[in-house]
Amino acid sequence: MTAAKCDDGTRPRDGSSDRNVVRGGLAVLFVFTLSVAPVAETVAAIDQVAIVSPDRMQVQAAPGETVEIDVTLRSQGGHGGGGIDAVTLVAQYHPDYLEIEGVDRGSWLDGSDATIRTAEVLADERGTALLEQRREPAGDGATGAGTIATLTVRVAEDAPAGTTTLSFDESAVETTGDWPIAVVDDAATIAIDGGTDPLESFDHPDPDELAREPTPASEGGNASAATDSSEPVPGFTAGLAITVVTLGTALLVVAADRRGR
Repeated sequence: MTAAKCDDGTRPRDGSSDRNVVRGGLAVLFVFTLSVAPVAETVAAIDQVAIVSPDRMQVQAAPGETVEIDVTLRSQGGHGGGGIDAVTLVAQYHPDYLEIEGVDRGSWLDGSDATIRTAEVLADERGTALLEQRREPAGDGATGAGTIATLTVRVAEDAPAGTTTLSFDESAVETTGDWPIAVVDDAATIAIDGGTDPLESFDHPDPDELAREPTPASEGGNASAATDSSEPVPGFTAGLAITVVTLGTALLVVAADRRGR
């Protein structure tokens, strides 16, 4: 039996192919959404960072001289608005040229009704100084920019002329959220006795092997870091969501157009 024709000579559509297009489009949209959701969350999580840096990138010092270096922390927290509630600052150097004689806690983690628990390690033979800080209760955590610690650094009496580094690349932070964030660090270059040539490097042991020495807890005040007004770096979650919606809309438009023919 021959199917009836329309006035324009074309055969009428039975609607099944249109429904198949819509169903197929929705299936693709659903699978795509499921596949990108974990990626979106992961990218958004690592999109937030904490930046650890000295207040001076270049320091001039003579053998036997003692200098103070403020270490700043800048972060808008982690994914979902969670702030930072713990910081482990790890300063590493060559023990033949430098010695960290003291590490004083800064006010970055401070918050009203919060106590800051700390643990300190000064391991000069390993070229490492470590200061752990934890906020209790964590509350919303801390964000912004401010001083996390002040280091008292002494140049060795017999240090040769040249440049040596004070690095913080083993430092770590914890947030009140479920996702970790990356730590980006800048090193301080210390020029000894006007020297310009890099001095010998030092192979540092794993700082996790160092035994911590708890120090008396201190009461926190209003976090000085919380005054920074810079915005966090946007993640990809919104962009992926727009892509998904756009793809779904395009598929539905195509299906509607085919039905109208």
